Amino acid sequence: MALYGGESEEKQHLITRFAQVVGNWRLIMTWTKRLNALTTGYEQVASVFPYLVAAPRYFFGTMPLGGLTQTAGAFGHVQGSLSWFVNSYSALAGWRATVERLATFWRAIQTAREGARQGLRLTTAPDGAMALRDVTLALPDGTRLLEHADLTLTPGVAVVISGRSGSGKSTLFRAIAGIWPFGSGQVARPSGTCLFLPQRAYLPLGTLSHAIAYPAGPDAYPRAEIITALEAAGLAHLVGRLDSDENWAQSLSGGEQQRVALARALLAKPDWLFLDEATASLDPDAETALYETVRRLLPGTTIVSISHNPAVARFHAKTLVFQREDNMPGALVAGE
Repeated sequence: MALYGGESEEKQHLITRFAQVVGNWRLIMTWTKRLNALTTGYEQVASVFPYLVAAPRYFFGTMPLGGLTQTAGAFGHVQGSLSWFVNSYSALAGWRATVERLATFWRAIQTAREGARQGLRLTTAPDGAMALRDVTLALPDGTRLLEHADLTLTPGVAVVISGRSGSGKSTLFRAIAGIWPFGSGQVARPSGTCLFLPQRAYLPLGTLSHAIAYPAGPDAYPRAEIITALEAAGLAHLVGRLDSDENWAQSLSGGEQQRVALARALLAKPDWLFLDEATASLDPDAETALYETVRRLLPGTTIVSISHNPAVARFHAKTLVFQREDNMPGALVAGE
């Protein structure tokens, strides 16, 4: 905000949002006053209503005073029994709102589960290869990204995937990871371990050693291995802060966060490593150096990368291009 000089715009935006909060509060107060007026007015009217009805007969002498009080008492008993709905209206309304929210949440869960059952099927590949069979990928709005695609990733053969931004490369990785429900087809994954590193690295709260070892616990690896991985990723200056409990997502720059994620890969030594522009925040020389480090220290890992940097392609044996026109299904074609 400060770099853009957008203070006045932010202020106006916040004022608009706060005005909506105030408007909602006034609306709640208005309906609360109406409800209180109804219930309180009902109670006040009910206390004098039997006297007003029976008073003419009393003043004309056709009803004794005892009859008047008995009439008022009988009316009070009947009115007290029937007033439960009026007195409990606010509690009933709150109960209904709670039930409706829970019911809506339950319907959303059921819809998501139904979509997952009808979407991509994740199976185990018996031959050790990663394969997509008759895969169709779509967005939540129904837009097709990929249609009836077949792809086989061979163990030991590094692959780089390029293509225009927004074509669906990251969605393809999510489908391989088994977390994308919109589509159809089969994704066959080998029994080995897979690690996915997105462009924006996730760093949990806690110590730096915990962030590097994630998703394993901080005690899952020897201290010496964590230090070696950190130094290999170019973060030797952070070795002394391994036990510091900080919000590392705010303490480290974007490039440093990506280096921590790569140190995580060096420590985990997965069978398959998927890099979704996981080095995009680094300068070209640092990006090249890190790819060299990963290839040297993880010789048994099959690397599948998404990258727009032509220099990254030389670390891969095969190139695929995700070609897709606007609002049309794309295709994976072999690159040069």
